[in-house]
Amino acid sequence: MNITYNDEQRRIKVPAAAKKLLREALQAVAELHALPDNTEVDITIVDDKAIHQINKEYRQVDRPTDVLSFAFDESADEEPEIHDNPEAHLLGNIIISAETARRQGQEYGHGFNRELAYLAVHGCLHLLGYDHMQPKEKAVMRAEEEKALQKIQLSQQDLAAAAVDAKTVKKLVRLAKKARENAYTPYSKFKVGAAVLTHSGTTFTGCNVENSSYGLTCCAERNAIFNAVGAGAQDLYCLCVLAETKEPVAPCGACRQVMSEFGVEWVIMANTAGATKIVPLADLLPYGFTKQALKKVR
Repeated sequence: MNITYNDEQRRIKVPAAAKKLLREALQAVAELHALPDNTEVDITIVDDKAIHQINKEYRQVDRPTDVLSFAFDESADEEPEIHDNPEAHLLGNIIISAETARRQGQEYGHGFNRELAYLAVHGCLHLLGYDHMQPKEKAVMRAEEEKALQKIQLSQQDLAAAAVDAKTVKKLVRLAKKARENAYTPYSKFKVGAAVLTHSGTTFTGCNVENSSYGLTCCAERNAIFNAVGAGAQDLYCLCVLAETKEPVAPCGACRQVMSEFGVEWVIMANTAGATKIVPLADLLPYGFTKQALKKVR
């Protein structure tokens, strides 16, 4: 794939490493989708003001966004196609806001360089006809994004492995499994254990405790967090939740919100059979209600 790169903004300095990752990410998409070597993609880096104007003019959306894609082959009724011919074929233009990429990289905890590469992949997949308006479409597109990022060691699992080492995962799974033994579940019979790790390396555990007045039941994740907070620890980093399920168990919405309150960055979902899946909390709770929202109304 031939990539034309243009930086039309001056607010954010784009490091050479970020440009390199961006190109590698696009090449990964090209390889996975067997695009002809003569395929060309234009990448334009702008600021929030510029992408806001483009978004308003072409999408009728009055706000800045992170990335926009314009496929030169698309029409009202057809998806873009790649034609294998000897002449260069321009697939389309991807426009990325450097300012939004920096904010999102900080928010998600994986940095500017990775966010820029991800947005390039996301935009390129749009050029190839992928979309995320419907849940099924979104799942397919997300899987394709992960495939491309995995080729350059930037997938969520790659990030997770770097953020939470195997020894720590094993320790938290063991603690959660032990905590699960004390679960009080006379009604659901669904026992859950949890273990939370602070930035300073201290761990706290919890299990789910049910009540005959069902609304008073408290999940294992919240009990582990409340144990930590009660001991004076609020610098939480990673939480493991474990249950006897076919797939690694996911935390409920209420627990995700409590994790967000106390800064949990990574969640280890596990089952008693030993399977684990590590995901950033930002993926589980993309639009969580935060302290910052309250500050804005005071």
